[in-house]
Amino acid sequence: MDENSYQMIRSIKSRIIAMLEERQRLENKEVSFASPSRYWSDFCSFFDYMLGLPEESFSKLRLHTYHLTTDNYQIYYFGVDAEPFKAYWRELIKDIPPSYIIYEPDGGIGFSLDNGKIVSHDILRFQYIIKTFYRYGIIFSILSIGQERKFILEIGAGYGGLAHHLSNILENVTYIIVDLPETLLFSASYLSLHNPNKRIYVYENSNFAELVQADHFRSYDFVLIPNYKLDELRRVGFDLVINIASLQEMTADQVNTYLDFIEQTCRGVFYSSNQDVQPRNGELANLSDMIRARFDITEVSVGRLPGSLVRRDGTGHKFRRVLKSAAISLGLWNRPAESFPYPPFREWICKPLRNKNIE
Repeated sequence: MDENSYQMIRSIKSRIIAMLEERQRLENKEVSFASPSRYWSDFCSFFDYMLGLPEESFSKLRLHTYHLTTDNYQIYYFGVDAEPFKAYWRELIKDIPPSYIIYEPDGGIGFSLDNGKIVSHDILRFQYIIKTFYRYGIIFSILSIGQERKFILEIGAGYGGLAHHLSNILENVTYIIVDLPETLLFSASYLSLHNPNKRIYVYENSNFAELVQADHFRSYDFVLIPNYKLDELRRVGFDLVINIASLQEMTADQVNTYLDFIEQTCRGVFYSSNQDVQPRNGELANLSDMIRARFDITEVSVGRLPGSLVRRDGTGHKFRRVLKSAAISLGLWNRPAESFPYPPFREWICKPLRNKNIE
């Protein structure tokens, strides 16, 4: 990392701290939407040390992102079942254009391929989603808009991995991320480090109102906003809205707020991959019922992991469990309901039922 990178990380950390202070003031006023669910409050406490890391440690940010995706570098270091993993990767990228194939950026973790590129579990997840967008015409639909600026919204973007790759596939896009301040630390740092030539705006109270009113969002490639400022984005019409495994972890009031917002601002499609109920989240009853009430739904077909990816001995068995967890989270593998205690993920492409006129 050079001095510019150090200064950038310092600035991001300073803005995250200011967001946390602003959120605390809202919580003191009992603004319920600002606070994370009890489920996410636990997770935020697990990685609160990130704000205390020295700037130079952010060059190894990918070693810490397991908090958000469970993708751990140790799997690749010990090389467990690397060949079956690569075989599945080759199967996944069949029948999609080479320009839509993605790899870990510099500093990433994963297995090395013959071409020198690196592929991880997270890359599998992102590649699967990009392939879905290709198969269902979503990428073509966005590209066909032409020279007009396109807007993508991702609610709960984790460390920003999908945002990074999808923004490099599409052209002339403003990619807006709405998330908890604690998680924005990851995505703001990751996107800034890997996209030094792109314009990135990280929320700052002093200039945000002017940015919104003057419609200056379109001059940025990435815009990162704390969740409690969602309502300020109602003037934006989104060509694609994405949520992956985070609506399931919110309170019912928060989900209602997000779904109402998406229905009213989405002029394209809303992609959701979530469980109906996250077993550890007691603040939500049934997500699918809430989505069905607002959207016309197309269910995405479900693939399966090949049996050759499974071993039953020692570390291979442990790796098998990790792969299954990742595959289940993507809808890539269906375990029989009677032997799997957790609800399956529902992967949906949704169109708003109400036809809003969005300028």
